[in-house]
Amino acid sequence: MTLTRILVGLSAVAGSVLLAVPAYAATGQVDGNITVGGSSCSWTNATTSDVAPNTLTIDHTTVHPSCSGSITASLTNDPTVTFDDTAGTVTAPEVDVNGTVLGITCSYKVSNVSYARQGTGRSYTGGPFTATLSGGGGLCPATENVDSASLTFH
Repeated sequence: MTLTRILVGLSAVAGSVLLAVPAYAATGQVDGNITVGGSSCSWTNATTSDVAPNTLTIDHTTVHPSCSGSITASLTNDPTVTFDDTAGTVTAPEVDVNGTVLGITCSYKVSNVSYARQGTGRSYTGGPFTATLSGGGGLCPATENVDSASLTFH
């Protein structure tokens, strides 16, 4: 067998192996908004681990909210989002948020969050939700009401 035949054979095997390897999922982006006690925080272009309607996670380190009002908020976990196109919903088993008022930071958890699709695109709204205190000082309320929240995937 000549060297050329060996190289051609190895190239064919290597090419077929490369074609058999699944492509990595493309990352997507999400815009969002949350309203609590008359204050609103929104962000754009946070990174997601995949694109809708695939199950994905939102990378909390890429969520940079701009807030108006007396409360500022930040996402502190990477929530997993599951899409149900038949029902027109997205759900997340847990969303963790820090809220800061007058320099006091309180940590809250919202469990089993569900958002309803608006129209036929990838915009969803939800709320009201009750957030339960998961950390912070004695000045933090045991619960906080989230008036509304929205997510738009792209």
